[in-house]
Amino acid sequence: MKTWTITILLFIALQVTACQSSTPTPTSQPTKIPLPSATIAPSSTATTTATTVKSVYVTAFCTSIGKDLKTYVQHGTPVIITWGWDAKTETQINDYLQNNITTITLDGKIIEGKMNDEITNNKGLLEVVWLSEVGVLNPGQHTVTYDVKWKKMIDDGMNTYGPGSKNETEHDECQIIVE
Repeated sequence: MKTWTITILLFIALQVTACQSSTPTPTSQPTKIPLPSATIAPSSTATTTATTVKSVYVTAFCTSIGKDLKTYVQHGTPVIITWGWDAKTETQINDYLQNNITTITLDGKIIEGKMNDEITNNKGLLEVVWLSEVGVLNPGQHTVTYDVKWKKMIDDGMNTYGPGSKNETEHDECQIIVE
């Protein structure tokens, strides 16, 4: 039994000694490597001048507001398709926003629009407008269709629209001719 106790004590002593060190071991610290700076050297041989091509705004509905069926656009010019809704009151605008189902297509493909953040006053009527940046179109004829229906009858202060009204739906078809 004495041998067993001595063995255990010797084992414990070795363990304690192994854990102690006379000189502290430095902890390794990661070295910081500076990232290269991203600088672009100015060109000494050429200067660039930015030319801005102005976009052409085309309404998704044309004949229903007395505009020409065709809009002519020079090739290389970005096109922005717009549409909107006018009403006499903000409540009527909100009623439209909650109850309209509008589909705009360009050459048969549905396009999405981004609504302006503000309701504007346009000649005494409140107006909300959507824009869709469709970019530069290929030369030729492009068709824009505008279709609206409503979930329920609404009023814009001048007419009624939707189920049960004389304006149950709206449709227009316009052409963009890229030359």
